[in-house]
Amino acid sequence: MTQGTKTALAVAGVVVAAVAFWLLLIAPKREKADELGTQVTAARSELAAAHQKSAQGLAAKRNFPHNYQQVVLLGKAVPADSGTASLLVQLNHISTHTKTPFLGIELKGEGDEAGAEGEGEDEVASLPPLGSKVGPAGLRAMPYELSFKGGFFDAADFIERVNALVETKKGRVHVDGRLVTFDGISLAASKSTFHPKELELKFFVTAYATPAGQGLTAGATPVGPAPE
Repeated sequence: MTQGTKTALAVAGVVVAAVAFWLLLIAPKREKADELGTQVTAARSELAAAHQKSAQGLAAKRNFPHNYQQVVLLGKAVPADSGTASLLVQLNHISTHTKTPFLGIELKGEGDEAGAEGEGEDEVASLPPLGSKVGPAGLRAMPYELSFKGGFFDAADFIERVNALVETKKGRVHVDGRLVTFDGISLAASKSTFHPKELELKFFVTAYATPAGQGLTAGATPVGPAPE
């Protein structure tokens, strides 16, 4: 065997050994390293998501008392029951200031559910207000007919004051009373001979209540939400 052949065989042996070393040792290690790198990246993503959820949870906990207060405040606008008595007080107060004597209020809705006859106490408590129907955003809508007497501009002032009970300013809801929307108005000349310029006014309005069985705060307290 010549010297060149020996050299070639030696070089071939070194190459074979290097290839075998790569295939048996280095390549599996690199594959394992790549696999571990993928797992590390996934773990970091999960950790970042967990940190984000934790931060959101802490922020929600800090903001809960304020949000709870806002919900209770909104309950003045949309109570858990019909609240007809409080609505009557508010309307009567406004009519006194706008010189439109309040004559009466009549619930015009027939409702979309049966009455509470034969129901237990818990079932009755979960029923919607009588005469109400499902309205916007799932709220219970109660249509009323309101009767007044007064002048045209007095009526306009009355409508403005009722609308001002619930207002949105700079993205925030300000509540001073019930949420009432005006659906129609009827004007007729007064039959009174003492006040010939006075009008007989009828306002067709809708008041709202929270959905049946949901309640105002869904069991929450100022401390925190209701336990699951």
